[in-house]
Amino acid sequence: MEKYLISGIKGGLGKYLYDNLPNSIGFGRGEFDLVKNRDFDTIIHCAFNKEPHEIKDYYSYLEDNIFLTQDLLKLPYKKFIYISTIDVYQKHPNYYSLFKRFSESIVDKNINTLNLRCSMMLGPTMKPNHATKLYDNINSIGLSPNSEFNYILMEDILKFINSHKYHLYKKSIDFISNSSLKLKELKHIFNSHTKLGNYTYEMNLDFTNPIYMLDPDFNKSSKTNIQTYFK
Repeated sequence: MEKYLISGIKGGLGKYLYDNLPNSIGFGRGEFDLVKNRDFDTIIHCAFNKEPHEIKDYYSYLEDNIFLTQDLLKLPYKKFIYISTIDVYQKHPNYYSLFKRFSESIVDKNINTLNLRCSMMLGPTMKPNHATKLYDNINSIGLSPNSEFNYILMEDILKFINSHKYHLYKKSIDFISNSSLKLKELKHIFNSHTKLGNYTYEMNLDFTNPIYMLDPDFNKSSKTNIQTYFK
């Protein structure tokens, strides 16, 4: 049975994979020393320190987002999967997307590695977000009706891992659905009365290697994924 090491298991995708992948070892912030002397087949690097507004401690930010990636790549593995983001395509990068790019460049320098550039993940371990707020009919959010997002399911990433198909790929895959949704469409799906704001989040849709072109199992729309998760 494949042995997995998963980083970032306190929440998000890391926690979801750790909870659902048999034979996995996980660790959170500051716990790398507990796992560094063990052997694994596949390392799934989900951890990322995403400061909400500004970086307060630059060294800690480097340690969490760059040095940890380097340390994990020094461990023995058969496959290394880095969980990245489609935000690396943004024309106006922020700290989050830049540091994801930096980590991707480190991963690319090593053998048997794969960057999974994911869009917005829907799953039981996700934090509250615009989709859950629209679904819950809160009073208002700052995003505009024309803000556009691409939605995938954590369970599909788990399916991809369980299939071991990741061994077939190298470099980077855009783990995205085959279409996106604007918030005005999402609001209609939920029949939500939440008031939308003025800030427009714009996606760069010029993806290079989308998963749905590589594997028909993941050829689904954002609308289908939304309806599946919030059924």
